Amino acid sequence: MIIRKALKSDSMTIMQFNLAMAKETEGKILDKEILTKGVEYLIDHPEYGIYYVAEVQGRVVGQLMYTFEWSDWRCGLFYWIQSVYVDPEYRRQGIFSALYKQVQSICDSREDSCGIRLYAEIENTVAHKTYISLGMEQCHYNMFEYEK
Repeated sequence: MIIRKALKSDSMTIMQFNLAMAKETEGKILDKEILTKGVEYLIDHPEYGIYYVAEVQGRVVGQLMYTFEWSDWRCGLFYWIQSVYVDPEYRRQGIFSALYKQVQSICDSREDSCGIRLYAEIENTVAHKTYISLGMEQCHYNMFEYEK
């Protein structure tokens, strides 16, 4: 398995994975055109976030994206993990763990970082167990949003 930063040539796979993830986790059908623009924009603008992909035998089989949140309380950046997806054929084989460890390594190596966060569907107890097994702890926050 190879873990690497996503390339522009990975954008269609990432878009397809995001479509599948939205449908699988939230029952949402995303707009392919907007999603493609969003994926390509992030790949071209790493100051907003970075996609990493997991490759097995030359095939991308998993992904995650992280974005940044400045914490004035800690004087550092949180890395927010988002857009996690592993091809169903490759689940339970350590793909997410390898992607997570890549982000953890980046976080641990930088003096301007203070931690990693992610949000998960409340009902997704399988994912919760995975995150806990990697050393993450459940926070005391509920998430709220305004969507334009």
